[in-house]
Amino acid sequence: MRLVLTSPEDTMELGAMLARAMSASTVRNLYLFADLGGGKTTLARGFVAALPGGETAEVASPSFTLCNVYPTRPEVLHADLYRLSEGASLPEEMEEMLDDGDPFLLLEWPEYLAPRYRAEERIDVSLQPADGEGAKQLDNDDKSCKAFRLASIEARGEKAGALLRDLSPALWMRFLPADEA
Repeated sequence: MRLVLTSPEDTMELGAMLARAMSASTVRNLYLFADLGGGKTTLARGFVAALPGGETAEVASPSFTLCNVYPTRPEVLHADLYRLSEGASLPEEMEEMLDDGDPFLLLEWPEYLAPRYRAEERIDVSLQPADGEGAKQLDNDDKSCKAFRLASIEARGEKAGALLRDLSPALWMRFLPADEA
């Protein structure tokens, strides 16, 4: 599924819609793919805000801390693997947090995670700049970011597939499909 996001608010709303759908399922892993400044943390901000307790969370990029934990119900582990080498595993303390409860894992730069450590049930969201008539800056003043965002959403696993099939009508109603842009 491919959608056009025309503003940071659209990116946050996509995150919120995913949070509400994932809260009603057993799918707990959301992998976020994008370049630097591509909207991963903006999407995470919308995801966290949509959960109980999210109104008190200060969502920030986990680039320097590697992992932020937000006081939502269920908890959200927001991790960034950018500083790890390719083929890495999740840090041990993150594995322990995942084993100790049923938190959501929002993973930025999951391409650095070795394939054998990737969750079988997950939603992958890829955010890319998409040039278009009337394109505008989204999250920052960097002139290289003058574009709308194209969000490609893919389900990995049977439960994630069912979740995305159920969510698709609402996404199509809220966002412009990429093939109609």
